[in-house]
Amino acid sequence: MTRRIDYRRRALDNTRLSGRLSLSELPRTREVVVADSGAPVDVSLLLEEDVQRRVVLTGQVQTRLMLPCQRCLEPTEEALDVEVAGIVVASDEAAAAVPREWEPILTEGDMLDVHALIDDELLLALPMIVQCDRPECRAAYDSEQKTPEHSPARDKPNPFAALASLKHDDDEPR
Repeated sequence: MTRRIDYRRRALDNTRLSGRLSLSELPRTREVVVADSGAPVDVSLLLEEDVQRRVVLTGQVQTRLMLPCQRCLEPTEEALDVEVAGIVVASDEAAAAVPREWEPILTEGDMLDVHALIDDELLLALPMIVQCDRPECRAAYDSEQKTPEHSPARDKPNPFAALASLKHDDDEPR
């Protein structure tokens, strides 16, 4: 897949870009994974011009990444299926004018760095919490989460119990 494209020219032709990238071509995403799963990054993008002559980019990115489990820190495979939709712009001023329903995709000049765009989209789509499905990981986590029946919190006296006796004193006639 071509790394840099003239997005305006491609939009005039309603160009569909599709191909496969390896994780080695996406340096920022490669930094967050714990191992290379060997899975390709499948990309399908469409560049077209809308009625206002803005370049609209839509498409999809799919891959499987090896991310660390938040419980056991072991690598676990996470499937990502990312929808890409935005308007390509060349300046901050043009980005500010993009309608709210669209995401601005900022470029440098007339060329769009497709690899950087895919890198950005994958990083934004990473899950907040990754947890594996290994039984030993789940068992260790579940045993830590269970609270004992006689927890110290249950045995503590209520600090407001003294106020209850004051209330009873107020209820008595004077």
